[in-house]
Amino acid sequence: MERTDIAIEAWRTVDEIRNSPAYGAYAEARDRLLGPDGPTAERTAFEAAKAAYEPVAAVGRHHPDFKSRAAELSAAKAALYATPAYRRYRETLAEINAIFEPIGAEIRAILDSCRAGTTTHCGKGAPK
Repeated sequence: MERTDIAIEAWRTVDEIRNSPAYGAYAEARDRLLGPDGPTAERTAFEAAKAAYEPVAAVGRHHPDFKSRAAELSAAKAALYATPAYRRYRETLAEINAIFEPIGAEIRAILDSCRAGTTTHCGKGAPK
């Protein structure tokens, strides 16, 4: 397969994925989660807890606030993850990733056939 053919096929595959119902459901769930109608209070609390935790975590477990900041982050994360919007987002993300798995394997197989040092040419089989 020529490089141009591979690129065309890749973009065709991307267009198919973007036009699929699974991707539409994922995009809708993502937009609902991150949009103004989503769990903004939970997202804000999570981001604040994460921002407070990161500098403490950089110091490590011996920082005096490590346990309390970790507990705050854990509670904020649990609250966010418990929202219906987040659960729907995770479900649709799993569905779209299930579609990506076989496509990724096929792409890896094509690219592996093009590795330097092999006796085959990119996607064409053994040279004659």
